[in-house]
Amino acid sequence: MTEENWAKGLILSLITVLFWSTLPIALKISLTAMDAMTLTWFRFLIAGLITALLMMASRRWQEFKRLNTSQWLWLGLAAAMLIGNYVLFLIGLAMTSPANAQVFIQMAPLLMTLGGVLIFKESFSRMQLLGATSVVVGLVLFFNDQIQQIFNSDYTVGIWVMFLAALTWAIYALIQKKLARVLSSQSILLFIYLFASVVLVFWSDVSGFTHISPLQWWAIAYACINTVVAYGAFAEALNHWNASRVGMVLALTPVITLLFINLFAHFFPHLLAAETIQGLGYVGMAFIVSGSMLASLKRQPKS
Repeated sequence: MTEENWAKGLILSLITVLFWSTLPIALKISLTAMDAMTLTWFRFLIAGLITALLMMASRRWQEFKRLNTSQWLWLGLAAAMLIGNYVLFLIGLAMTSPANAQVFIQMAPLLMTLGGVLIFKESFSRMQLLGATSVVVGLVLFFNDQIQQIFNSDYTVGIWVMFLAALTWAIYALIQKKLARVLSSQSILLFIYLFASVVLVFWSDVSGFTHISPLQWWAIAYACINTVVAYGAFAEALNHWNASRVGMVLALTPVITLLFINLFAHFFPHLLAAETIQGLGYVGMAFIVSGSMLASLKRQPKS
C-alpha cells in the first residue's frame, strides 16, 4: 500500500464519519414529515438518480457488461444485505430503545474490521490490536448508561435483531470491497440504490409529500445528498485502504455524532434536544479517539 493510498483512505474514511455523524440530525427532522420506510425509499431513489447522472457523464455504466454470473450474484447479495440492514435496524428500533439501538449498531464497523482480517487476510499488527481493544473499551464506557439499561430490561429480541442489522451491513461492506476489483464504486452503488428503490417502493407512502414544510424539505434533501456522499466516500475508502483500518476510523462516528447533536441543539433547541454526557462518557471518548488513531494511523510498509 502506497503512502498516497494510505492518505486517500484516511481522508475518505473521515469524510464518511463526518457525513454519517450529521445524518441523525437530518433524519430526526425528516421523520416529522414522512415515515421511516418512505424516507428510506426516497433516499435510495434520489441517490440512484444522482449517481446515474454522474455515471452517464463518465460512461462507466458499460462496466456492467463485463460481469459474469457469479459477480452478478455477489452484486445482488450486496444490495440485499444493505436493504436488510435498513429494514432490520427499523425493526430493532421498534423493539428496543433508540439509545440501545445506537449501542449495538456500532458492532457494524467492528465486524467489518474482523471480516477484513479473517476474509481478506489483512495484516493486523500489535499496534492495531491495541487500538481495536481501546475502541471496544471506549465504546463500553461511552455507552455505559445504555449498557446498564440493556442488562436491566427485556430487550433480548430487539438486541439480536440489531446485531443482525450490524452483521448485514458488515457483509455488504466486505462484498463492496470484493467487487471493487471488477466494478467502480459508483457502478456498485448505482445498482444497490436502484435495486433498493424498486424493492422499497412497495412500503412507501407518497400521499403526504404535499404537506412537507420548507425546513423538512431541506432536511430530507440533505439526507438524500448525505447518502450519495457518505456511501461514495466509504466505497472509495475501501478501494484505497484495508477494511480493518476503515472500520476503526468509522468507530469515531458515535462520538462525532453526539458532538454535532449537542452543537445543533445549542443553536436550535426548538428542533433538537441535547444529549447528556456522563464523566465515564468523556473517558470513553478519549479511548475511542486514541484507539482509532492507533489502529489506523500506523502506516504499512510501502509496496
